[in-house]
Amino acid sequence: MEAVEPPEGLADAGRALWLAVVGEYELAPAELALLAQACRTVDEVEAISEAIAAGPVVVPGSTGQPKVSGLFAEARAHRVVLARLLEQLALPDEGEDVGKTPNQLRASKAAQTRWSLHRERHGAA
Repeated sequence: MEAVEPPEGLADAGRALWLAVVGEYELAPAELALLAQACRTVDEVEAISEAIAAGPVVVPGSTGQPKVSGLFAEARAHRVVLARLLEQLALPDEGEDVGKTPNQLRASKAAQTRWSLHRERHGAA
């Protein structure tokens, strides 16, 4: 398997994710693009987390009322995006479906879903 260099501009967390994934899996170009976005998102989550740690948890709102820093909402939103990107990659959990490519994993998941729907519709257990 040929080593694929990380995209330019990744910070430590994103670079570590990139190297871990491409060191283990051979990805198609579209999957590499998803991985690049996931790595950038990991870096953004890390930067937001650092800003949260460095700043106050409670900040003044628009009328001076105390409110939770908006960085918490940003961190949460970025984590949702990251989870979706990683889900789209469909990488197997450790020990689960080891050796299957992401495309094979998606195909298996689709087949399992179809089979479950078939059983529900036709009353099979």
